[in-house]
Amino acid sequence: MSEKIIVLGAGIAGLTVALKLLQSGKEVTLIEKNSDVGGLCNGYFVDGYYIDNCIHWLMGTAKGNNINDLWNDIGALSEDTPIISLPTLGTFEYQGTKVTFYRDLTKAEEEWTKISPIDKKAIHKFFSAVKDVSSIMNVVLTNEKHNLMDLIRPLPSFPHIVKSMKESREEYSKRFKHPTLQFAIKHAQTGYNNMFFFFDLYGIFSKGNADVPQGGALEMIKRIKNKFLSLGGTLLTGCEATKLVVKEGKVTSVITSKGEIKGDSFVSTIDPNYTYKVLLENKYESKLYNKLNKNIEKNTISSCFNVYFSIDGDLSNIDIPTGLNISPIKVGNTTTDFVLFRNYSYDNCFKKDNKVVGSLFIDQNQNDYNYFKSLSSDNYKQEVNRICNELLNSLKEKYPHLKIEYLSHFSPLDLEKWTNTSYGSLQSYSYTNKGFFYVFNGRTRGLSNLYMCGQWCRSIGGTPTALLTGNEIAKLINRD
Repeated sequence: MSEKIIVLGAGIAGLTVALKLLQSGKEVTLIEKNSDVGGLCNGYFVDGYYIDNCIHWLMGTAKGNNINDLWNDIGALSEDTPIISLPTLGTFEYQGTKVTFYRDLTKAEEEWTKISPIDKKAIHKFFSAVKDVSSIMNVVLTNEKHNLMDLIRPLPSFPHIVKSMKESREEYSKRFKHPTLQFAIKHAQTGYNNMFFFFDLYGIFSKGNADVPQGGALEMIKRIKNKFLSLGGTLLTGCEATKLVVKEGKVTSVITSKGEIKGDSFVSTIDPNYTYKVLLENKYESKLYNKLNKNIEKNTISSCFNVYFSIDGDLSNIDIPTGLNISPIKVGNTTTDFVLFRNYSYDNCFKKDNKVVGSLFIDQNQNDYNYFKSLSSDNYKQEVNRICNELLNSLKEKYPHLKIEYLSHFSPLDLEKWTNTSYGSLQSYSYTNKGFFYVFNGRTRGLSNLYMCGQWCRSIGGTPTALLTGNEIAKLINRD
């Protein structure tokens, strides 16, 4: 009789570990509190418009690397999946000047140098670092056995790269004299991770390994779900886990909204704070997550406030995405003069009646979450309406030729409600210039048959981390 595994949470990590365990002959039951799978990697429809919660680029779209192989293995991608390659990682406008992060790094360096000849040396160092990091990522993604520092050390830009691990994007931007270059570098990537991770992202993008699968998150998740079901997996949706029952150092069952479910081993892909505090009733703990929570200001939580809308008008001269300088606006506990505007005209799934879905993105953290959480229900609604109206008015002022109509929004509180993610986070604890990089091994002392995986198990998080840790935990369970 095969071992029965219960997997809690059907996001990318849960789907991955469940599929890999099925492929190894295990009996797998996957439970999900929402009406369908996907977790944070998902999408939904409003008035016939498709809203994508997650995929603006997907690491692992190029063939010939471990992440792409794994995406294919779980059914997320295939040889037939159309991949959309955008020409830029983004354009940033400030004081009448535009700076663009072209996929073509030579073109980008030449254009930046024309914009600010006085920054020629700093610009060259920047692009040298991007090229060097992209070269080591090719090695990392095609060989599981590697030491990152051993790969970085021989690179010409080694001192520059190592220093970037202790610099925020804002600090790094001060190396440039031109204000638009400073603005672009500061806002080049969402979230709060250090400058090294932008070198990483831009390098991967330049190599064609961070593109967009046609149909977005919703279609990708459907493909994974269908493969799971086709292999005989059991899926229980609308089934919320409320408690893990422990006897003699082992989890024996999980109490859910649909009753008690017994198993031989259990995998929680739910936020670890929720797992420890709620499912395990504070009877077990992790020294790592206690340390991270105590140092949360240094290992900032990355969340967001997003507004979605329909766009009627000519978008041909607006790059995807475009970072805009706007009049200061208070969102949560943060006052910002920046918004990331993305139109989804590159994929027909985002179009309806000749109109296109667009979004505005504002970075948020644990302090913004706490601000929203402190409001009464009525005050929260009023505050959200104010933010949405102010953001859309700023965009209308910037592009008066566009007709823009509100569709939807979500705040850190909405993200927490959907997936029990701490502080409404989109990612795990950040690896900031003041924080520390962490890796969680997926085990809890005192519980021999409980495993954990997901984006929260490694710094920077995101879908690649969820995918990789799901695969790693499946291997660990098979070895045990």
